[in-house]
Parts: sequence; C-alpha cells; structure tokens
Amino acid sequence: MKDKMKQVQMQDYGSPEVLKLVETEIPTPNAGEVLIKVKTIGVNYSDILRRKNTYFQETPLPFVLGTEAVGEIVAVGEGVTIPYIAGTTVLAILPHASGYSEYVTAIAQYCVPLPPEIDEEKATAIFVQGTTAQLIISKVANDLKGKIVLVNASAGGVGSLLVQLAKRNGATVIGASSSDTKMEISKELGADFTVNYSKPDWSKKVKDLTDEKGVDIVFEMVGGEVYNQSLQCLKQGGQIIVFGCASGVQGSIHPEFFVDENITQSGFNLAYFINHKMGLWREALETVIGLLMQGKLNVETTHRFALEEASSAHKSIESRITTGKVILTTKYQN
Repeated sequence: MKDKMKQVQMQDYGSPEVLKLVETEIPTPNAGEVLIKVKTIGVNYSDILRRKNTYFQETPLPFVLGTEAVGEIVAVGEGVTIPYIAGTTVLAILPHASGYSEYVTAIAQYCVPLPPEIDEEKATAIFVQGTTAQLIISKVANDLKGKIVLVNASAGGVGSLLVQLAKRNGATVIGASSSDTKMEISKELGADFTVNYSKPDWSKKVKDLTDEKGVDIVFEMVGGEVYNQSLQCLKQGGQIIVFGCASGVQGSIHPEFFVDENITQSGFNLAYFINHKMGLWREALETVIGLLMQGKLNVETTHRFALEEASSAHKSIESRITTGKVILTTKYQN
C-alpha cells in the first residue's frame, strides 16, 4: 500500500476556496480502530458551518471536514475482530471529522458493515440523513398517525426522508420548499400538499390547507423567517422540532408566544445519539437500511463531486439549488 494520500484541508475560515487539496501521510490505525480506503464521503451542512467557524463548537485549524464516509477496510488496529476485517465495506461515522480524505481511521464500533445489496452512494445518502430522520420520527415526534405535519426543506437530504417516513407512519404531510421544482420533488416523494416558503405569507396557505386549524408538528431546520412563519402554522398545543438552522439566522419569536399557544419546541442533535445512545442510533440505521433494501424508501444522490472538487460541492449546497444528498467520491484519486 502506498504511504501518501490526498486530503482536503482547511487552513483558514471563510469561503469554499479555503478548502485545499494536499498530500499527506496515510494514518495508522490505533487499538480499536480500522483504516478505511474511502470511496464516498457525505457532505453535510455542518461542514459549511465548520468551514465558516459558525458551528456550535469552535473548529480548530488546520482542519479536515467530513463526518461520514463509506469505504473498504484495509488494515485494523490491535483488538479489532470480526466483522471488522480487511476487505469489508463499511459505513463509518467520524465524530472528529477527517472524512475528506483518500484514507481515514475510524473507531471500529462506529462502523457498520454495508449489505452488498446497497451501493456506496445510497449508503452515504442514508447514513446521517436517514438516521436523523428516523430518530426524529421515532424518538422526538409524538405518534404521527392521523396528524398533519409540516416538513421544511422537504426536498433536501433529511427533509425528503422525513416526508416519506412521516407518510409511512400515518401522517398527512405538507412539504415546504424554496422553489416550485423542489415542491414537485416533494410531491413525487409522497407529500400530500406543498408550499413555497420563498413567497411572502406562505404560512397563510398552510392555514388554508388545514381549515385554519394549523398543523400538529413542524419539522424545521431552516431558521430565520421560515422558522418564524412555521410557528404561525402550528395549532394550539402543537410541536416544533428543530434540527438545524441552515440559513444561519435565528428566529425572532418572543417566548410568550410559546406560553400563549401552549407550543412545545424540541431539539434534535444526531451526535447525542451517536455518543450516548449508540444502540438507538444503530437501530435507526437498521430500520432505514431495511426499508431501502425492500424498495420502500427513495434515496437520491443528485450531486457528485470528486474529492478535489470539495469547494464546488460546498458552493452547490450554499446556492440552495441542491436536492437529495451531495457526496464526494475518491474514485478519481484511488
């Protein structure tokens, strides 16, 4: 095996141009770790926030982004046993990042062998987004049967899966997106109704769709004015589940609104489940993998970039034109 690899590093904070392709040493797995020859890497919005140093944790420099990767185990550290053997293709969660690389070390227990029926790209598309959607549905939302829910960014990586999983759990789904094209994608995924939140007073349309009663639950990750109007879409006693703030802008609703309308706001952070409730996270992954293998879950990887094109991948996400999952691939380097 060669001793050098390509890796995308950031030496500074700022625009996508701070992401630079460099050559560095291939790491050696420590005890309990595996060395993975990476095939695909998931690009998530948290990567954008880290690049700008606006993530909820400060990003040290230099830094290598990437918290999820799919690839083949090529070496193992001391104490690592079956099923983590050389030649096994695994999905790897990387809590401390470093995924934008040709090779990466990962804690063995944070890796999941990939069923041969699922290709690397689809696996990358469900690893973070799929478990996020499933855990939100199963552990944060109340029973969805017979309820009306609003899914913001409903054509995105998590939103598109929330639409499908909410429908499977008996909900009526309103998909909210920023363009008519994305609204059409949401309809194709099973949304009963769609709205365009780039238009003013879109929350009134949601109220019209619910006979002025409002929705039971909002799944929200946009922030800013979308967050503000989403709260106006809720019925009294409703719930808003916040799992991100893609716009980087905070909402401006006064706390008294929650009291007056008896609204519950719940937060969701996937890292909490990975670090503290690994069993529940693995259970969620098994569920979405099972649905995917049965053809009951539609997962789209619509934007692929070579590792050296990481800056272009970031630009595509920030442009708000993407739907589904954005991935990097190392096939042009390996």
